Amino acid sequence: MIQSKNKARPNQGRSRTNRIILYVFVAVVAVAIVFYFFISPTLFPPPPKGTSIGLSPSADIPGSIITIFGKNLTANQGVTAKFEGSPLNLSGTCVTDKTGVLAGCTFTLPSGLTSGHYNVTATDGTHSPSAIFTVPSVLPPFSTILVSLTSLGLGFVTQLVTRRVVDLNAERRMKAEVAAFNKEKRDATTANDKPKLEKLKKRELQVRQAQAKVSTARFKVTGITFIPLLLVYYLMASFLGGYGVTVGYLPIPIPLLMGAPGGGGWQVSLFWWYFFSSFTFSSLLTRALHTST
Repeated sequence: MIQSKNKARPNQGRSRTNRIILYVFVAVVAVAIVFYFFISPTLFPPPPKGTSIGLSPSADIPGSIITIFGKNLTANQGVTAKFEGSPLNLSGTCVTDKTGVLAGCTFTLPSGLTSGHYNVTATDGTHSPSAIFTVPSVLPPFSTILVSLTSLGLGFVTQLVTRRVVDLNAERRMKAEVAAFNKEKRDATTANDKPKLEKLKKRELQVRQAQAKVSTARFKVTGITFIPLLLVYYLMASFLGGYGVTVGYLPIPIPLLMGAPGGGGWQVSLFWWYFFSSFTFSSLLTRALHTST
């Protein structure tokens, strides 16, 4: 009977490992499906045929810096632009290359605009393609509050799922047991205690299997919450005007992450504001609800 139990332990370990692999595989497939059908068309829209221009971002708040890019324009030609018929003061590289591509030409979105859709037209002397720019219906500070509350709510739901799914006491005991085992192994290695190391080697598989069993619960939390959180984020981005739309301000600039200075400080896009908010609230909620080990 003892031999039978010992033989069953590796099988149980492999079974738990297989379940973990299955959870990860399902999560990856789900993310790929969501990205392909929902996020990819927004981030990488199919390029229009013929002469055309685009705006990056295509939605933002007044005062933001917008980039005009285009293709199939007249080669090596200067470009001018108008916003709802009014000439724009352009900056950067506003001359097409030898293939008729325009890149790096920017303008500052006029202040005082209300929410809605606006026409931007670029002219190279021969062609006059246009693109639509959108000023979102929800602007800072309301968009700041909305994103912050959304990240707080999602973080709270994640912590509740964690408390429901994860045996936190067992996880803490296992963490202490693994730490004690590793210390014991280091001490035996330092002392070159070969008999002790042999005994520890026999225990190691059992310890690792128990650790894997406890860790599986964390993968379950990810499997349960990841797709709903991703969908909420996508819907929020669609509602506010895109992943790059400005939703908040910081008092100091952070290289590579901040946009142009605006009315309340340095502009922060939805992506980064949501990231900062999620990280902050997650840390606070983890401590408040005692879900860390």
